Amino acid sequence: MSVLKTILPVLCCVFLLCGCYEDESEITLNDDGSGFIKGRLVISERLIVATLEDGGNENMPAVSKEKVLEEIGSAIDINSITHIEMPDGGRIIEYEGTFSSAEQFFLSEFCRETLKLRLASAGDGKAVIYCDVSQSSGNGGGPSITQLYGLAKGLYFKRTIHLPAEIEQTNGYLDTDKKTVSWAADLRDKEGLAKTKEFVEGKDKGIGSVVFDSSELEFSLPLKADVLSEGIVTSETKELSKKPSDLNAKVSWVTVNKKMEIDSNSTEPTIENVELGIMVSWNEANSPFACHTPVLINVQDEFNNDLVKSAYQSTFRIRGSRTNQELKIKTKTPSENVKKLKNLEGYVLVIASVETEKVILENMQELVGKQSTGNQVLDKLNFKIKSIQGPQLNIEIDGGRNTITSLVVFEKDGSKVSRRGGMGGGNSYSYDFAADISKLSKCELEVIVSQNLVKVPFSLDEIVLP
Repeated sequence: MSVLKTILPVLCCVFLLCGCYEDESEITLNDDGSGFIKGRLVISERLIVATLEDGGNENMPAVSKEKVLEEIGSAIDINSITHIEMPDGGRIIEYEGTFSSAEQFFLSEFCRETLKLRLASAGDGKAVIYCDVSQSSGNGGGPSITQLYGLAKGLYFKRTIHLPAEIEQTNGYLDTDKKTVSWAADLRDKEGLAKTKEFVEGKDKGIGSVVFDSSELEFSLPLKADVLSEGIVTSETKELSKKPSDLNAKVSWVTVNKKMEIDSNSTEPTIENVELGIMVSWNEANSPFACHTPVLINVQDEFNNDLVKSAYQSTFRIRGSRTNQELKIKTKTPSENVKKLKNLEGYVLVIASVETEKVILENMQELVGKQSTGNQVLDKLNFKIKSIQGPQLNIEIDGGRNTITSLVVFEKDGSKVSRRGGMGGGNSYSYDFAADISKLSKCELEVIVSQNLVKVPFSLDEIVLP
């Protein structure tokens, strides 16, 4: 998902007519793949309050030093981070850090989902970096850029990249040294609006790109995700004993949807979309907890057109005694008359194992609307009971329902209340029960307090299309 598509619809509701949010990052890439980054966030008081009020919706930007560090993860090694409170209640967060390899930085979720940058091969000894600042106003019935300017004036996103080789082609702002490029989405004034509108609604659809010579790079493209542990993501300083050892992923099938225009003079159908099946497998004795949607790092058609398409990240729980999980991912539509895809690289983020804790709340009615449950485990996960209305329990917790492995409400006689289902998104979730629970007090939760994340790569040099 792109920067504006991800954040603007949420910020519009928050800012109305006078919000402010600025997000600038400057990255230096060296020829050996190492590099340096510095970032600056300017966050209005209204956004800070709104984020705290709604529990940190997954589409909301990070507004605290702790959340920024959480987003960065292992993508960079932090040298410094500062947090400045402004007189008007807003704040400025600035950070600097380094990365030791192109894989560490460009294959990270932080680079892909927050900075919206991707490094790929462009064929013929060329490299390309893409920067996605597009938004979904064109086809989805959402607000146009001009309407967003009225709703969310004050938004500003900028990405600047210093490259180790002279730039050969770009749709960004080229510096005089011919090695520095930047892209911006600027809704602070009419001049910025005009430039943003031209870029997002023009032929490039808000996708920035810069092409440069890769012959002097000391690392290979496309980048490859090795089998490696992403580390322990935990609410406590615990290590997990279970380590990944036999996780594998491979491309198992490809389907191509084609269409033929009845009134067209052409007798050849055109490709509408391409979908890949990714099979993740493991030893039955070492079954993982869950798999995420596959991530494409690189894929091209035979004419070197980039076909990587981002996908909404879902989590697939592994249940029962099984040894594999089939996942799906789509590419962008390739050029006409394409016969094959090449240089396919990607990975599946697997939750190899988790550690959970059970918590019993004896007074859940008294906790409605409270900022703390008094339980250390739940408070570290920012768990809150928002409301209990008839058969519905509305909660907030970091990670939403994916953090909760079970939730049980008890009748006064100790029996369990049957549950019908639930719904929600981000950090909020609503549980629906088969009976009125508004007078009941006891519930039991099992929550994930730590998880072992592993990137499991898949690749193919060539895929012949059917």
